[in-house]
Amino acid sequence: MTEFATLYAPVTQYAQDLQKIISDAGIYSPRSRQISIGPSEMGHECTRRMAYKLLDWDKPNETSGGSWAAQVGTAIHAYLAEVFGKIEGFEVEQRVTIRAGLGGTVDLYDTARGIVLDWKTTGGTSLEKYKRDGATQQQIVQVQLYGYGKARQGVPVNKVALAFLPTGGSLADMHLVMHDYDESVALKALERVDNVHALLAAVDVERSPSMWAQIPAKADRLCNWCPYFKPFSQDASVGCPGDTA
Repeated sequence: MTEFATLYAPVTQYAQDLQKIISDAGIYSPRSRQISIGPSEMGHECTRRMAYKLLDWDKPNETSGGSWAAQVGTAIHAYLAEVFGKIEGFEVEQRVTIRAGLGGTVDLYDTARGIVLDWKTTGGTSLEKYKRDGATQQQIVQVQLYGYGKARQGVPVNKVALAFLPTGGSLADMHLVMHDYDESVALKALERVDNVHALLAAVDVERSPSMWAQIPAKADRLCNWCPYFKPFSQDASVGCPGDTA
């Protein structure tokens, strides 16, 4: 018993040391340091969350550790870029400019078919939800914005697609969602961001924090994972109460 206890303590500490190295890599990755809003966030239904992001507001619900799921996703993206990068007819990890000051990275572009595709890694429960309900509006807006950026390069964009990849199980469980490319979806998303900018200029929450209450929020079951979530908050300038309101 004594021998086991002596061995157990350093093993536990070593595991924590390894976890910290991995978590810190996630915290300080380029994606996590992003401040300006990106295509992946522009379709979010909550205007208040978008406003917090645009102002680089403090995040009361930011975790101290990096996201392991995000790091797994990054690793899978890198592997798929290597796989498809060797095949003629595909472009991988291509930067596109959507408009001045706003860009993104297209995971995969099928040059023969004119398809812009975004990889999404997901667990089993979420995968079943996507198979049942399809992609979220936020995800559709994101890939339509990528399509818009690609079309601006003067290449054909016929379809946009989201490939949901299981992080466990079999690759046969992959679920593909495909839509016609629709420029109007991208233009509406850009207009919405401009409208939020205009709203922020009008209410000036930096001078008058109480005006955060005038910026609409859309609460749902995912509020717990929002970086600006503060349960039962009575002051939206320090955090949004989300679905606990």
